[in-house]
Amino acid sequence: MRISRLFVFFLLACPFLSVAQEAKISSHFGIKIGPSLTRLTVSGITPNIPKQKIDYHLGGMYRFRYNRFVVQPELLYSAKGGTFQAVRVGGKVTTKNNYAYISVPLLLGYIPTEGITLQVGPEFSYALNSGTATGPGKRNDVGIVFGAHYDFLDMLDKFSLHLRYIHGLNNVAPPSDPALAVNYRNQVLQLSMVYNFYKKKK
Repeated sequence: MRISRLFVFFLLACPFLSVAQEAKISSHFGIKIGPSLTRLTVSGITPNIPKQKIDYHLGGMYRFRYNRFVVQPELLYSAKGGTFQAVRVGGKVTTKNNYAYISVPLLLGYIPTEGITLQVGPEFSYALNSGTATGPGKRNDVGIVFGAHYDFLDMLDKFSLHLRYIHGLNNVAPPSDPALAVNYRNQVLQLSMVYNFYKKKK
């Protein structure tokens, strides 16, 4: 009787054992760098003409994969801000903002097909130049990230490409503007080249 119970248990456990063996689990570190297209959406000043500027970002990431799901925290230096013209008393005034952040995106991803990962998650940023003439008025900013990750193949299989959009949620107006009841929010489009530290596929 005991042998038959063990046999039944073995038959029931086989499907779960096979799933566990087929589970795809991997993790690795990577470094990334690339250009950012940044701007500030401004409300409270009418009319205003937002302008985009090209900045940059660089840093590192850790990528953990379980089957088709990915967890990817990162640590980045990210330049943000933007330039805009506003009509005030006396004519048009051009404002230039150069925000320097240490940013920590915490991304969740799903792999619909091998080589492509769709990602979403929050990004927490700490301003290094808060309170300066061209810096943000608040040290902390929180954004929502939407993006995609693409893995190259063959000879470039250690490289990946990241494309993402970051929409800031906090008012980061500089110190001189809160009294004017204006709201600045970061908007960033990033393109990154990533070098992955894992063994090359044979």
